Amino acid sequence: MEPTQVRPANPQHSDTLPHTSENYRTATIRTPAIRVEKYGNWEIEYEFTPAAGDHGNLLVVFSSVGSKYGFGAALSGVQCNVLRIRDRFDGGPSYYVARAMDFSVSDAVEELITHYREKLGLARETVVLAGSSKGGSAAIFYALKYGYRHIVASTPQYFIGSYSQGHGVLGEWVLGEGQPQENVDRLDSVLPELLAETTDLDRNIYLFSSTKDYQYEEHVVHFLPALRKYSNFNFFMVESPALVKHAEVTRQGLSVILSVIYALTEGTVPRFGEVQIGSNEVDEDAATEHLAYLRARDAAAGVLTAAQLTPEQATLSGHAFLPGVSAEQGEEAGARETKQLVLVRDEQAWVADAKTVPVDQLYLKYFDTHFASYKDGGFTCEARELFDTLPDGVYDVFARVTSESEDIDRRVPLVAYRAIDRRAASGGREVVLRGDAKSVRVIKRDLTAAGPGGSVFALKRFAMEGPKLRVYGVFFLPGRNADRATHSTYYLTLRGEAGTHTVALKAVKREDKVRPLMAPGDFGSYSFGYFTSVDKEGVDLSDVPPGTYTAQIAMSTGGGLFAHQAGELEVRENRAASVARRISGRNERVSTRARLRRGLRRRLWRS
Repeated sequence: MEPTQVRPANPQHSDTLPHTSENYRTATIRTPAIRVEKYGNWEIEYEFTPAAGDHGNLLVVFSSVGSKYGFGAALSGVQCNVLRIRDRFDGGPSYYVARAMDFSVSDAVEELITHYREKLGLARETVVLAGSSKGGSAAIFYALKYGYRHIVASTPQYFIGSYSQGHGVLGEWVLGEGQPQENVDRLDSVLPELLAETTDLDRNIYLFSSTKDYQYEEHVVHFLPALRKYSNFNFFMVESPALVKHAEVTRQGLSVILSVIYALTEGTVPRFGEVQIGSNEVDEDAATEHLAYLRARDAAAGVLTAAQLTPEQATLSGHAFLPGVSAEQGEEAGARETKQLVLVRDEQAWVADAKTVPVDQLYLKYFDTHFASYKDGGFTCEARELFDTLPDGVYDVFARVTSESEDIDRRVPLVAYRAIDRRAASGGREVVLRGDAKSVRVIKRDLTAAGPGGSVFALKRFAMEGPKLRVYGVFFLPGRNADRATHSTYYLTLRGEAGTHTVALKAVKREDKVRPLMAPGDFGSYSFGYFTSVDKEGVDLSDVPPGTYTAQIAMSTGGGLFAHQAGELEVRENRAASVARRISGRNERVSTRARLRRGLRRRLWRS
């Protein structure tokens, strides 16, 4: 068999080829799509995810209070078609029942569900309705009103009018202006009336609740007499010492909730009856012993969860506490803990005091065999010293937690389980805060000490326009993609006898300006390798003292810092009379193609 011959020496024109068709693989990727479309009288926002392979049923999900789409990312493993409807109608929630007592909302939502069901060629019996809290009430409501058979409802409300009244934004949006009592009573009757009027009891209902949820007595118990009449009613009582709040019932029972959803959406109808998930039983002696062991263990928690870094502010916050509970002092021992952040470099330490702050639900994040609340397990630290007094260098960051009454003083590496990269500059120096699951580091470095280091730089504009400096150009590092606005941080630094001033610039997409400076054979993506001022009118020099300054552009990316001289600037008392003198051609790398193009233009001009 002869090898296939490629004929690069005699190419044919691309017009002779077939037109570009849709790639079937791209068209069949299972990608969630968010849409806003009008059904009935309402614009409805929803997310639709097509089925993966041969999984043809439809799961309809209603959201709980405070969530955009129900169950968040937990449904990523569901293989069938998924329609998640946001409870947002004319700017506010409706409980999926009534928006300011306009009950046409539910007919519009049903029209949306029917549209997708018919588009997919599915029978009503293949649709599963699911939701938590407010979404659980909606799942029951739609199943009873519109004849669906499969319902998964976690911690639903029975009296939706009373629950809405005075409950954040729900009251005015659902009940109407003033939240009149007659509207409360009308909505309170919606579910009881549907349950009383429905005669078709051939439904599969899966209800989740907990005796530790205050809403069990206020709402859920009122469902039970009517729901127990259905042919396949399943009631899951979720119990755990770690259950403290209403929303935690769904989290605690999520694995079973998902298993039910997986089964129903694959056409399997499980029957459990009334069962308990977990237990509230606690061996107090074993709990006391274990929590005391954790307290005595040479360990502490130190997690950075958020960081704000600007030239004016440096604030770090997270979790820092001693695990377990003192057997002698009980749960309140944690309230006497003091906290610090420690920066270490070359066996020298810089210490910053941190404030103890309460953090919600740490008992869930750090549950270890037995319950401990850690209600004061948070910290916040204002660390302006990062810019002001900290010497240049690379620092490892530690959390230090002390309990003087227990004679405990521990220091642990600070970590960040969600990667953090923050950068800011002031007075010619940059501070970088980087954290991952292994460590957190602070780097402070001199912007003016950096060099070009193989980077590509071309200053396109450096001129005063009134009191503002217009500055922009190309700046990227070959081999490191600049394909998004966050690829690097750019700075302009002015240095003179009157002081050093640094302002942030921004990256913008200008592929047309970047491409001519790419070297032959470099197929990297550098479309955002273009810097300009944050204010489109330029950098405001109103606060810069009069004097002569040298200007430098720096690019901070990854672990590297690169800089090029831009020009000189004479700032005068009358800012509008200030003068900028550009340094032309210095530290500018131009591709061979661009040089040839420029040479050709010069020859043509001379001729």
